[in-house]
Formats: sequence, structure tokens, C-alpha cells
Amino acid sequence: MITYHFDIAPPESTHQAALRILKNKAGKMFVGKMKKSDAKKWEDAFRSVLAYKRPKEPLHKDKPLRLIVGLFYKPPKSRKCPEIEWKTTKPDADNVVKVILDSLVDCGYIEADQKIADLRVMKLEWDHGGFVEVMVDACSPFAGNSIS
Repeated sequence: MITYHFDIAPPESTHQAALRILKNKAGKMFVGKMKKSDAKKWEDAFRSVLAYKRPKEPLHKDKPLRLIVGLFYKPPKSRKCPEIEWKTTKPDADNVVKVILDSLVDCGYIEADQKIADLRVMKLEWDHGGFVEVMVDACSPFAGNSIS
């Protein structure tokens, strides 16, 4: 399994929060992403961080993939968190991971997000948080009596 550590705090706002009904120059309405939204700013920053560790070719090309995404948030200033704990408040994990997966595809880490057969997302809080980790491996078929 290949592990990437990205020194960027996980997003506090999501892809869905940036979506708005906009108008093009001809006046036609469409759903688009606001250029100045916090989610768009985070996406741009994340893509620039991805550029530093970009692989020469997509990982495990032509194979199903297993991805584990660790979102390490700092806890609120009102409390300490010396041990890693689960984060059960906003943002929703499914909305956060979408922008991460799209960025991994666009920056050449993975061939296509359709190749992801096994996905795990962990939202965590820790005093030393403020980073994202992504683990990528080729996926083998299920061959057991339980999922672990």
C-alpha cells in the first residue's frame, strides 16, 4: 500500500456548499461552483499540494483500487485532543471525499474514480491534526467469511 501525506488541513466546507444556480452570458441558468467559495479555494490549494508528489503514471493502472482517506482535523480551541478521536460533526465525509477523489484523478494519481472498488474515509480529530493522508493499493477479490 502506498501512503501519501499531504500537509493541508482537511476542508471545513464541501463541494456541495459551493454549488449555486448561476447564469451564463446568454442568461441561461445552470448549476455551477462559485469561483471564490471556500470549497473551491481548498480544492485549488489541494491540487497544488498534489503536484509536488505526482506519480509518473497512475497508480495500479488497469486494476481495481482500494483507497483509505484519513482526514485529520484539529479540534475546536475549546478542548484538547491528545489522542486521535473520531470526528462526528460537519462536514459530511461523503461530500469531502468527492473533491479529493476528483483531484487525485485530475492530477494523475489514479486513472479514474470508477476504478475505486474499496473506499474507506475516516474523519478524525487530533491536537496534531491539520493534514490529509491517502493510502492506495490494488484491490484483490473478497475471499473470506467476513469483511474487516
